[in-house]
Amino acid sequence: MLEAERHRVIAKLVGERSVIGVTELVEILGASEATIRRDINSLAERGLVRRIRGGVESLRPRHEAHLAGMPFVLSQSFAVGAKRAIARAAAALINDGDSIIIAGGTTTSALVEFLLDRELDILTNSIPVFTQLYSSSRNRLMLPGGTAYREQNIVLSPYQTDTIENFAAQKLFTGCYGLSRAGMMETDPLIVHAQGKLLRRADQLIVMADSRKLRQKSSMIVAPLERVATVITDDGASEAELEPIRTAGIRLIVVERGPDPAA
Repeated sequence: MLEAERHRVIAKLVGERSVIGVTELVEILGASEATIRRDINSLAERGLVRRIRGGVESLRPRHEAHLAGMPFVLSQSFAVGAKRAIARAAAALINDGDSIIIAGGTTTSALVEFLLDRELDILTNSIPVFTQLYSSSRNRLMLPGGTAYREQNIVLSPYQTDTIENFAAQKLFTGCYGLSRAGMMETDPLIVHAQGKLLRRADQLIVMADSRKLRQKSSMIVAPLERVATVITDDGASEAELEPIRTAGIRLIVVERGPDPAA
């Protein structure tokens, strides 16, 4: 990621949150700690943020619950062509009349375009997926209870029992922070908890992960690789990155990346 793009992401994150730590910025941006500290110093010298011990603070802090990870609006601008191609392939796995779960995220939200003329039972914790399908399709929709997180455009609940327990799905479509031999990974404990609840309501787990996700790692495992039925990724993945998926006997669909809007 170029320096100007890192500065834009950091400024956006700090604007959305009161405080963000250097460690989280390193994980989100995939840059070294030294690079992130230089970025913070540059932004602080320009009067855009305030340096604090271990991180950076907004000049006009506000207090609202947030999740670890990149905000939806920023993530939406990455790998756009790959995400659309992955979504098209995922939609081809859905039969009319299916009961499915669509987890929140920018890759899964790309499914909406291909589900507008379908008639499905859909449980989703994604606010964009729900609102677009509600206004433009005949799909029967269900939302779980919980708190709405504006940054990620998602509804999550820390409680064990909610409307999720009354839904049964053939397939769960989800993105992830990372995917490797260790399994499917996320960066926030609440997302891990919510994903675990969704997993228990679905027969098959279908992971929609652009090739960048095969190079990202986190310490928080949502599900082991053997729980995954299908992985859909793009042709930017190397054979070495695909090898653990093939070895695990998982159905692997590799799509050709479409053009990004800026291309």
